[in-house]
Amino acid sequence: MIVNGEKRTYRPDLKLRTLLAELQVDDRSSAVMVGDEIYRPGHIPDIALKDSDVIEIVSMMQGG
Repeated sequence: MIVNGEKRTYRPDLKLRTLLAELQVDDRSSAVMVGDEIYRPGHIPDIALKDSDVIEIVSMMQGG
């Protein structure tokens, strides 16, 4: 599994929301792409992940 361009160890029971929690990513302010599926902030499902998944996480930041 690849997360933001880096190889990551896959666990058969790993779900998307668990991965985000482990990475300390707030799913209310982050968009996630798993393969071709894009999930908006606050609408990220708890789907099972596969070893072949390519995941991109984009966190929204406020600033000026």
